[in-house]
Amino acid sequence: MNSIIAPKQEIVNGPKVGDILVSNWGYEANIASFAKVIAVTGKSVKMVRLGAVENHTGPMEWTSTPDMNRSGKVETKRFSPAGDSYRVKDTTFANFYLWDGKAVNCYNYH
Repeated sequence: MNSIIAPKQEIVNGPKVGDILVSNWGYEANIASFAKVIAVTGKSVKMVRLGAVENHTGPMEWTSTPDMNRSGKVETKRFSPAGDSYRVKDTTFANFYLWDGKAVNCYNYH
């Protein structure tokens, strides 16, 4: 029997304390924001936003990595499955995903 209800997705590699997350956003831009998971509670994570270390490679281009020495207030946000990992909603137009440890190529062309 066919159903319009999607099967329940399982999170294979769920959030862990210490995970670094990255969110990319921008209109005619790609700007990276970073956060660090400091606690996991049920279906939510507690995280702090991190600053960014920017290495400019052109007038409107740079690479960005997290600045582990600059953090903001604690935020609690829900996480959900994303492939074999998870995502955390950042804003109405961006999500945090597990950072791969590589510098993020950023630009802002407006």
